Amino acid sequence: MNRFTVFLTFMFFLISLLKGVAQDENSYVLLHDSVETSNGIQLATDIYLPDNDHTFPVILVRTPYKKEHFKYDATLFTKQGYAVVVQDCRGKFGSGGDFYPFVNERIDGLKTVDWIKKQSWCKDKIAGYGGSYVGYTQWAIADQLDAICPDLTGANIYDLLYPQGLFSLSLAFNWGMAVDSHKENAIDPDKKAKSFWYLPLSVADDSTYHDSQFINDWILHEQENQYWKDFNHRKFAKGPVLSIAGWYDIFLLAQISDFVEIDRHNNHPGNKMVIGPWCHGSQSYKNGYGGADKVGNTALLKERFLSKNLLGKEVEVMETPYTDSKYNLFIMERNTYYGSETWPPKEVEKVDLFLDVNKITERKPEKENRLHYIYDPMKPYPNLGGSFLGSDVGPAIQNPNSDRCDQWVFESDILTDPVTLLGSISASLLVSSNVETTDFIILVQDLFPNDTIINIQEGGKRVRLEKDKVNRIEIESWPTGYQLNPGHKLRIAITSSWFPRYNRSLNSEEPVYHAVESKQAIHTIYLGGEYPSKITLPLLNPGKR
Repeated sequence: MNRFTVFLTFMFFLISLLKGVAQDENSYVLLHDSVETSNGIQLATDIYLPDNDHTFPVILVRTPYKKEHFKYDATLFTKQGYAVVVQDCRGKFGSGGDFYPFVNERIDGLKTVDWIKKQSWCKDKIAGYGGSYVGYTQWAIADQLDAICPDLTGANIYDLLYPQGLFSLSLAFNWGMAVDSHKENAIDPDKKAKSFWYLPLSVADDSTYHDSQFINDWILHEQENQYWKDFNHRKFAKGPVLSIAGWYDIFLLAQISDFVEIDRHNNHPGNKMVIGPWCHGSQSYKNGYGGADKVGNTALLKERFLSKNLLGKEVEVMETPYTDSKYNLFIMERNTYYGSETWPPKEVEKVDLFLDVNKITERKPEKENRLHYIYDPMKPYPNLGGSFLGSDVGPAIQNPNSDRCDQWVFESDILTDPVTLLGSISASLLVSSNVETTDFIILVQDLFPNDTIINIQEGGKRVRLEKDKVNRIEIESWPTGYQLNPGHKLRIAITSSWFPRYNRSLNSEEPVYHAVESKQAIHTIYLGGEYPSKITLPLLNPGKR
């Protein structure tokens, strides 16, 4: 090797070091850079490029969970012909500034998109990619991206933290404390669990030695006011949207509303929504719902979506087991996707059933009955599984709660034919109470032939009552896609807490931030006669059930 060749080799090595270039078996090039945003804050950014001198469509990932964790996916995308930009959100890991969830994602995302468009390796299209918080960062700049494929996420954070007006206590504390950049030490799980019980909630996080400003702000802003509207990005999208949601996921309500609203405005022919049997954490009751052949491979689905909309390839995005409809709705326990062009599907019929003592009946009971329970906020009804964040979430065995006295339970007859629920189960209840403010929760369950009880869905709201008078209240569950099979029973439980998934009502008018005083509530439900309470089921093709 002559000296000139040695010199060129040395210069190439030196330039590579100065530019922060790394190579892995010549399959991609990794550049380390930063994007300057407001107040001179630098956002640490990795750029993965195919190992050639072309220009490429770009996949953008903005994450609070450490950009290096996306290396595997990024290198796979470079092999398919994309440039991949992965960035730490403001205040996280390599990026400067302070992390305050959701607030800065639009301004930082817009700066990053502008920066990408000026780079020599950028071709003509930019798409977002990722789930949960990383999906939210896509929604924040959806009007500037050529396509987005958010999964298990939402654009309106109020709907995440206050779904149906109920504060998502365990989510706010479990996730909020984990991502607070000012507290690097791990939080003792026992202290965090005990913090759910502290009153007032404004000092609950302090009990873990973890005073978080944004958690306090979430508790303070109980109503959907300007605080939440400033980072609500449920609005127009520039290009097609592939939205992947889960029936047991914490974002389900928000995500359906996001898609309905966005599709109503941009009506892109490529818009698709898939709702499968997924949750936000490790599933409690193990059920594969027929396996990958039935549920599908969402990673491959997103890959085909991006290939069509960024690379311009002629590929079929919605391959089996999905349908080519706008909405792909997985029916659990039937284990197939149902396709619809609308939400809710036009084939769903609302069917009323009446509540009687321990029974669900098709006919209104002629005789009036009353049932009572005492709700004590100091002994709240515990959530087992359900739509919350963490371990043992989603479908779970509910039998440990079956003997509790603070609930009304109603069961159908044993089913002789399948019954398919597709949508929200609502309840119109006639109740009275000794308190004026309380919560009511509806728990929709499947009672198996072996007496195992599995949760299908839940939901509820805080209600205002005329004290000691009969009041009609309307509550509803989150949506579901679920088939009750022959030999099973539909089981409905009505209670007043689902803790710590939701913050417990103290049966008072005090704001959540300050509330400390609790009182026991004596609730009465009226059944039949002049006061018929009922539930309404969203039945798919009820004439064929």
